[in-house]
Amino acid sequence: MAEQEADIIGHLLDIERTASAVLSQAQVEADKRISAAKNQADQNFKAQYDVIVADEEKRLASEIAAITQKYDADVAAYKEGLSSAAKDIPSFNKLLDKVLFAS
Repeated sequence: MAEQEADIIGHLLDIERTASAVLSQAQVEADKRISAAKNQADQNFKAQYDVIVADEEKRLASEIAAITQKYDADVAAYKEGLSSAAKDIPSFNKLLDKVLFAS
C-alpha cells in the first residue's frame, strides 16, 4: 500500500511538473505575442502620427505663404497710398515752425 501511495504521489508530482512546464511555455508564448502586438501597435501609431504631422506641416506652410502674400500686398498698397498722397509742404513747414519754435 505504501508503495502504491508513493507511486501515486510520484505520478502527481510528474503531472505537476508537466503542468508547470506547460504553464511556463504558455507564459513565454504570451509574452512573445504581447511584445509582437505592442511593436505592431507602435509601428501603426508612428505611421499614422507621421502622416498627421506631414499634413499639418503642409497646412502650416500653406497658411504661412498665404499670410506672407497678404502681408506683402498690404505693405505694397500702403506704400502706394503714401506715395500717391498729396503732399502739403507749406502746411507741414508751418506745423514744424509752430512745434519747434513756439515759445
